[in-house]
Amino acid sequence: MKKILFIMPILGRSGADRVIFTLLNNIDRTKFKPYLLLYKNDSEKNTLVRELNEDVIVEYLNITGRARYSLPKIVLGIKKVSKKHSIDTIFISSGTSNSTLSPFLNYFGKHIKKIARESNLPSLFEKNFIAKFLYKTCYKSYDVIVAQSDDMVNDLVKKMNVPQNKIVKINNPLDYKHIKTLSLKPSEHSFPADRINLLSIGRLTYQKGYDQLLKSYKNLPEGKYHLTIVGEGEDEAMLKQLCSDLQLERSVTFIPFTDNPYALLKNCDVFISSSRWEGYPNVVIEAIACGTPVLANAYPGGINEIINEKNGIICDITGELENELNKVLNIKNVLIDNAIIDNILRKYESIL
Repeated sequence: MKKILFIMPILGRSGADRVIFTLLNNIDRTKFKPYLLLYKNDSEKNTLVRELNEDVIVEYLNITGRARYSLPKIVLGIKKVSKKHSIDTIFISSGTSNSTLSPFLNYFGKHIKKIARESNLPSLFEKNFIAKFLYKTCYKSYDVIVAQSDDMVNDLVKKMNVPQNKIVKINNPLDYKHIKTLSLKPSEHSFPADRINLLSIGRLTYQKGYDQLLKSYKNLPEGKYHLTIVGEGEDEAMLKQLCSDLQLERSVTFIPFTDNPYALLKNCDVFISSSRWEGYPNVVIEAIACGTPVLANAYPGGINEIINEKNGIICDITGELENELNKVLNIKNVLIDNAIIDNILRKYESIL
């Protein structure tokens, strides 16, 4: 039985975190024993830890402050935990951590297989000069690099000089049974009953494009729609001010977080993905798994590998929204193919 150590800064609410949560709970226990190493022991941020299966062994590095200032402690901690549990495979799924740790992979043990899961388009997402340099020089030291879409593969190969033979394309897995169970539970938040309810979930950052969504939303008929945005981030004050400037306070609600996004995804009318770019937007496939159609911006990333005429529409989010919303609202019986999702999990198991 192979011992797999998944390494993350935290296991919280982000799409990348939920992918690791899904793998931890669902990989074949007859073949693999899962371990989780987190940088920080923070129960408020590690919201998914309490939902892990009881057989998942969780270790903490107890990092305080920003991880970039604790690199020696992180490297030594990974080495120590790997030795303690006789780990066979290390699986890291945080872009900046992937690149930052890439020069030290042999230190963790030459016999250990090292896998990086990329979660974004690094040429657009990564702003740190050193991290970008390490992508181009040391990222090839991994045994396997997982990308979720063709655009992600091309970004790594053409922009970050990663050898294509190191990259394996695997879409994101979903725990659809877990999602369905939670989607049927009452939500701590409610939608206005007399409106068409639009929902978006993501960090309040430039990448997610909420500024351009709000400007387009302003042009919709007053009183017909309500937009709920779930997330926190550095652009929160700016976006709330923009909402005020556009006089949208009565038709837009900001929610900082929810521990059960699936209840919201199940009960809204349309999920909107307004990003400027993505790697492979996990929340989009979660919306589809909840039976909700998606209106997505035409951004680079894997969105064109997810959206089709049966589950949503891709458009220019900065254009006229009313016509596109009418189209997406006519999409009924949105379903996700469970057999495809099961096959994705098997693909992950094949590389561990």
